Amino acid sequence: MRKLFLYMVIGLLCSCEVIKEEDRLIPVPTPVTNSRTHVLLEYTGFRCVNCPTAAQTAQALQELYGEQLIVVALHPASNPFTQGLYDYTCPEADSLYLYMGGTATTPFPAGNIDLQATDNRYFYDYNEWSGELIRAMQQDTIWPYLGVTTETDIEQQTIDVEVLAYSEKALDTRLAIWLVEDSIHGAQAMPDGSVNTDYYHRHVLRAALNGCPWGEPILLQNTASQYKYTMPIPARCNAANCHIVALLLDQDNYRILQAYETNLDD
Repeated sequence: MRKLFLYMVIGLLCSCEVIKEEDRLIPVPTPVTNSRTHVLLEYTGFRCVNCPTAAQTAQALQELYGEQLIVVALHPASNPFTQGLYDYTCPEADSLYLYMGGTATTPFPAGNIDLQATDNRYFYDYNEWSGELIRAMQQDTIWPYLGVTTETDIEQQTIDVEVLAYSEKALDTRLAIWLVEDSIHGAQAMPDGSVNTDYYHRHVLRAALNGCPWGEPILLQNTASQYKYTMPIPARCNAANCHIVALLLDQDNYRILQAYETNLDD
């Protein structure tokens, strides 16, 4: 349903940069809804023996809530659980981790919902994730709309990303576009102390495609704003397993207001 609406309103885009204001505003009716997609930021590392259990918790939550929940796994270089022969880190994961107060001694697995602190805490044990998600879902307001389509050029190893966003009222926000790769075959320490060399890491953040993980500032209004980008696919990524996760962040505190995930070429 979201994709159908997106295709109905996206028009001709004129360049690989953000489209000029006069060319990209399209009057559309604002839906009366409090629909919001949430994001579970899962901090993990291949040396963390309890992280496979946390990954199962994240998968169970995603199966329960469907499109209402996106999971992004982050391997920050600043935590020793991610360091060694296998490198699933990226600078953007580390920036997020440090912003949230992560240190070399922060215990893993750890998670956060929507980049929002509760009781001055950003990091939660995986047994708390369900409760924090329910808390976030109980926030009753009108959230901005966000939709994304992509097109991949395998020969050039690039992705064209088109974004549509608007808000019921004027809203200073940030648009961030992340590249996430699923099913990365590698190694993982297991709860019994063994090392599984046939493990698949899921939802791994690989890059932020429009700058730092916070994206770029945009002003949303009660008209549809379109944005278009052309991004390189990092050489270490398998495009067939990649997803685009687009986020609208609060300009002041980076809280995630809305999110959208799509496969490449959806």
